Amino acid sequence: MEKKSSSQKLKTFMKKNVYYIIMAVCLLAIAGMITATVLLSKTESVSNGNVEEGLNEDITIPTNVEPVVNQDKEDNPEQKEDKAEPDKPTTGNDEPTPIAIVFDSPVANIDIAADYSMDALVWNSTLRHYAVHNGIDFRGEDGANVQCVYDGVVSSVGYDVLNGYTVTVQHNDTLFTSYGSLNEPTVKVGQTVRKGDVIGTIGNTSGKEYSMGPHLHFSVYENDCVIDPYKYMSIGGK
Repeated sequence: MEKKSSSQKLKTFMKKNVYYIIMAVCLLAIAGMITATVLLSKTESVSNGNVEEGLNEDITIPTNVEPVVNQDKEDNPEQKEDKAEPDKPTTGNDEPTPIAIVFDSPVANIDIAADYSMDALVWNSTLRHYAVHNGIDFRGEDGANVQCVYDGVVSSVGYDVLNGYTVTVQHNDTLFTSYGSLNEPTVKVGQTVRKGDVIGTIGNTSGKEYSMGPHLHFSVYENDCVIDPYKYMSIGGK
C-alpha cells in the first residue's frame, strides 16, 4: 500500500510540473551544446596557432646568405678580353720578335786610339806598315777595368805574342766578342759573365800594337767572320 501511494504521488508531481521539467532538460541540453562548442573552438584555435607558427618558422628566409655564383657559367666576354695576355711583337711568320742585342762600352772612359777598318789600310806604328785593323783600340790607364759588353760564356782565355792576353766571350751560337792586349785575365773558360762584369784590365801585352801603350783591342765575330763592332755598339758609329 505504501509503494502504491508513493508511485501515485510521483505521477501526480510529474503531471503538475511536467512543463518545468521539460524546460530544465532543454536548458541543460542547450548548456551542454554551448559548452561543447566553446571547447571545440578553443581546441581548433590552439591547433591552428601551432600550425601557423610552424609554417612561419619553415618559410623564414635568412637575409645574410650570399648568392651562389654558378661556376659553370661562361665568363663574360669582356672579362675574358681583360684576362687575355697582351700581344707580343711578332714577325711576318707570327713568331716572337728577337730582342735586339746592344753592347755596352767595354771601358768606362771612351778614348779611341784606332778604329775598325777592314775596307781600308791604316798605318801600324809598331810594325811600321799599312794594314787592315779588325777591331777598335780603346786607350786607357794600365790596370783600368775591362768589362764584358753583353751576357755570355767565356769560350777561351789565351796568350800569344802578337795579341797579348785575350779573352773571348760567346753570346749566342754565332756571336762572339774578343778582348785583347789585357793584363792577365781574371776569368776562366766556361764561366758565365753578365753585361758589365769585369773580365780583366787594360794592359800593353799586344806585340803588334806595343807602341800604342796601354789599350784594349776589342773585336767582334759573327758566323766566324770579323765584323764592324759598331753594328752592336751603343756608343755610336765612327
